[in-house]
Amino acid sequence: MNTARLLLAKWSLLAALLAVAAGGCATRNHFADSVLLPDDGRQSEAVQRAQHTLTRLFPARYHATQHAIITAVGKQFTCDGLLAVAPDQGHHLALASSFGTVTDLRVTPNGRTELLKVTPLFRADWSRDYVARDLRCLFIPPARLEPAGRFADGRLVLRAAPDRAGVGAVFVFSADGSRWQELDLRRNGKTFYRATIGRYVKFPGLAAEVPGEFDVGAESYRLNLRLTSLTTEAQP
Repeated sequence: MNTARLLLAKWSLLAALLAVAAGGCATRNHFADSVLLPDDGRQSEAVQRAQHTLTRLFPARYHATQHAIITAVGKQFTCDGLLAVAPDQGHHLALASSFGTVTDLRVTPNGRTELLKVTPLFRADWSRDYVARDLRCLFIPPARLEPAGRFADGRLVLRAAPDRAGVGAVFVFSADGSRWQELDLRRNGKTFYRATIGRYVKFPGLAAEVPGEFDVGAESYRLNLRLTSLTTEAQP
């Protein structure tokens, strides 16, 4: 098989893989929810620290590179991401693989999603519904969180108000609110998306550590996302 045919075969396989994942034909991920103890009003300091932790997690302006492994229907696909963030430009993410750029999008400062490039590998609806969602969940904190209680192990839980589709976000922090550890998206009381945040690292030029790895389980796919670099310097 020559190189062109090999690339075509890989392209077709990946397109089929993503179609199955997006269509929900594969086995879905299942999530066990811990018992939530109601907020007793006595953890205001930890709640304030958690809110500050999330809103100051990343610099206001930065450029990051990412390495992602997507798993669906037993197959893996790897790609690299280039994320540029600026207060006046929003969050601009381009994903590239051995096929070249597979999707390019921006979440504007007012929250609107702009699709800058659409390819057969990531159709417009996939980019908007999945790629943009991961970007929002992991790198764009909500404007406001409310205390929701604690788990039995002491971890602090905050939540955002449900969106227009009825999806609510639940953020889990360490007991003192200093570390973001998990994010669940819930609909009708059921978790359908869970991100585990870990491997906090300190990149050169940053005053504090930032999450270096995200493990996501969502519908019929899994995503492992790792930050490979982050700089606050202006990029061309």
